[in-house]
Amino acid sequence: MIDGFAGIDIGRFKFDVAVLSKHNPTKHRTFTNDQEGFKTLLDWLESELLVFEARFCMEATGRYGEQLAYWLYDRGHSVSVVNPSCIKNYGRSKLKRTKNDKIDALLIATYCQRESPTLWLPLPKESRELQEMTRELHRLKDLLAQEKTLLKSGTHIPPVLCSIESRLNFLKAQIDLIECEIASHVDHSPKLKKQQRLLVTIPGIAELTANALLAEIPDIHRFRGVRQLVAYAGLVPSEKSSGTLRGQTHLSKVGSTRLRKLLYFPAVCGKRYNPVIIDFCNRIEASGKNKMVAIGAAMRKFLHIIYGILKSEKPFNPKLHLPKARRRRDQACALA
Repeated sequence: MIDGFAGIDIGRFKFDVAVLSKHNPTKHRTFTNDQEGFKTLLDWLESELLVFEARFCMEATGRYGEQLAYWLYDRGHSVSVVNPSCIKNYGRSKLKRTKNDKIDALLIATYCQRESPTLWLPLPKESRELQEMTRELHRLKDLLAQEKTLLKSGTHIPPVLCSIESRLNFLKAQIDLIECEIASHVDHSPKLKKQQRLLVTIPGIAELTANALLAEIPDIHRFRGVRQLVAYAGLVPSEKSSGTLRGQTHLSKVGSTRLRKLLYFPAVCGKRYNPVIIDFCNRIEASGKNKMVAIGAAMRKFLHIIYGILKSEKPFNPKLHLPKARRRRDQACALA
């Protein structure tokens, strides 16, 4: 039985907590963002506020709140980690004119009490480790690209040139090392290895991309359907029109930036080599849409294919992803 709602405003070194409960008026306190602060939080709730079953809510603001979320979840507490845009817009709807840590914590607690956001579920350990390694790999590749650009930007004096080349060699070695670690991690996980083998059957997706997709797509069974996964990636169409104003429909991009970035090159590649994507893009371009619209639609189509394969645990079969009219025509031709 929930007897209190705790809104947490996370900071690097501390976090503010506002508690709404039946027994007391609104209470506020600041804690250090470490293990000792976590324990003090629960002691304060139980001994002073008599709140034994609290619903905790915080914003998804990077890594600062991750440790606290895992700590509370491991002790059986209900935790919600919500998009910061939800809290920001909720504050605007309440005409909030002042912003500080105490007010933000109270706003989060009120949002939790009134809106009942979905509960947060942590990723399994193997998926969490894969996610950290693949994101580190992408950071290293971005740094390598920057150094290569710097090397090509002009003539450098010998000490500077030596320094750039040294960093390039170091980054290349680190990339090779982390790629080996990722491959070993996937090989030692039967679940991840099976899913990787399924994904690489899709023309346009290789092992590195498959590993990154598995890292950025949480457990597929958490999604109620493919539409929810598409919304998670920010690939749903967004229309802006009202009254006599008519705007263009485009991708909402309200979702995982990393997942959209991962799907771009498979969509470009699939537009040339994947029979399902080729047929899909040809129909879109034939209707008068430009190539970038077709690529955006191909990214969404790829997610539909990925969802179907991971859900059914069966390899890619192009016949299952063709339009129904096309499938009926092919079946009729085969019978004839």
